[in-house]
Amino acid sequence: MTAEPQDKISPVAAIAADTAAEDTVSDMETERPHILVADPIASEGMTLLRGFADVDERPGLIATELTAAIPAYDALVVRSETRVTAEVIAAGARLRVIARAGVGVDNIDVDAATRHGVIVINSPTGNIAAAAEHTVALLLALARHIPAASASLREGRWERSHFVGTEVRGKTLGIVGLGKVGAEVARRAGEGGLGMRLLASDPYASPETARKLNAELIPLEELLAQADFVTIHTALTGGTRGLIGSDELALMKPTARIINCARGGIVDEEALLVALESGALAGAALDVYSKEPPGENATLHALIKHPHVVATPHLGASTEEAQISVAVDVVEQVEEILRGGAARAAVNAPMILPETMRQLQPWVKLVEKLGRLYTQLHPGPLRRAELSVSGEIASYDTRPLSAALVKGLLESVSEAHVNLVNAPVVARDWGLEIVESRSTTAEQYSNLVTIRVAADGPETPSSVLSATITWGEERVVRVDRYATDFSPSGHILIARNLDRPGMVGRVGTILGEAGVNISHMDVGPVASMAGGRTRQAGGEALMILSLDGPVPEDALERIDEADGIFAITSVVL
Repeated sequence: MTAEPQDKISPVAAIAADTAAEDTVSDMETERPHILVADPIASEGMTLLRGFADVDERPGLIATELTAAIPAYDALVVRSETRVTAEVIAAGARLRVIARAGVGVDNIDVDAATRHGVIVINSPTGNIAAAAEHTVALLLALARHIPAASASLREGRWERSHFVGTEVRGKTLGIVGLGKVGAEVARRAGEGGLGMRLLASDPYASPETARKLNAELIPLEELLAQADFVTIHTALTGGTRGLIGSDELALMKPTARIINCARGGIVDEEALLVALESGALAGAALDVYSKEPPGENATLHALIKHPHVVATPHLGASTEEAQISVAVDVVEQVEEILRGGAARAAVNAPMILPETMRQLQPWVKLVEKLGRLYTQLHPGPLRRAELSVSGEIASYDTRPLSAALVKGLLESVSEAHVNLVNAPVVARDWGLEIVESRSTTAEQYSNLVTIRVAADGPETPSSVLSATITWGEERVVRVDRYATDFSPSGHILIARNLDRPGMVGRVGTILGEAGVNISHMDVGPVASMAGGRTRQAGGEALMILSLDGPVPEDALERIDEADGIFAITSVVL
């Protein structure tokens, strides 16, 4: 179980399309994106979608129909009804984002989406109040036998003595999972609300968080043994599936009651039915089930019909306000992602503070370019890459820079489409080790990023590229053992040559005869130990020519054959 993360921005959402912004924005300008809405969402969300995209509403698609339809769409919007399988994701040739209009994403194969570079987003805050209120409603309905009493009265019976309830004031409420919804339940049920004593169990919640909610943070076993009511508010994961089983239910008092508005499967339903039928538990309220709808599941039908169970059909988020909120939230995120912007809640990416993203975005672009420059200068196998960051930017969370390096190194050599969502997965599949180091101490430059790439592992010599941003301009300041100063953009010709008179003129003459204009020139001598320039006449140098266009093949051959030229590489960034 886990508390929900605080509001942050995903580096994927913030920079995935930003590093390829030209393509993304161009696509949006020339063709409206196509979006499939596979489950009904609020009309307010649909209106926003149609403002920037061509939208098809096709609720109720079976798996084969969804797989057949998805290749035509850039984004898919679902709620909890549609299952987005690995097969569906693999078929989505254009698919860039899957949006869940709600919180849980257990109906989406997030691992498959990550492998295919598809961003998965949700709306973790849009239905918090609705879920908390429904939990309290079920708690009170369970304590006062409201559904059974209402049904009895409708059938013409007046049976007051059959429905004597219990007050919740002064009783102990055990909250399993003290995330956003659990915290809202605590606020409503505590001293300022229902007047209940609060216990909480969550290995990820801090004692300070519990203290602010007037809840005592204790182990799960102790909570179950003390509580009069237990309410579940955790995500469904491998670790929380069956979290409340027969052993846990046996710890509870026979007068206790349990409420689950989180996810079906967290409470073992067969064990719960046994506890209710044996009198080991006084009652249960269920809004979620391991199979929805229950279909022919005998255990679920027995639970739903049990006289000591209050059951609702997954209504936790079913308020008008919540449906509007989650629909608008995810639609706004979809638009931002398709335009190359930021999503507030990307599921399959680490979470980064917005301030960090603002500071790192220019450096993300630069590091990706360094990766692309390396693969063009040194084609061949990749085994190990080290990213060193120095200066003020090293004080930030630089994980987005590592992801950008992987993207830059592998996008031109991998058969898979590589982006910042699946870059770590692709790197692992390629056997590429990524090492990161940071130092806030700056030497020659106030901020500097350096990549060292080894083709065959840590013992082999590394190729080195260093770059900085000065006065808002990207500058590559080192290429292997040469000190340089050029902009990593456009067409660039890089030649290793003898440092003697006439070399630049010789190359320039050939380019001029080929009709290629030189927009910038730099001759990089061998770098000193401190990284500066230590030119030695007659030695070696690196000639970097920024060009206004590509170099014809015959001109490249003439330059390569020129006296004093050791090697040339034509680069496009």
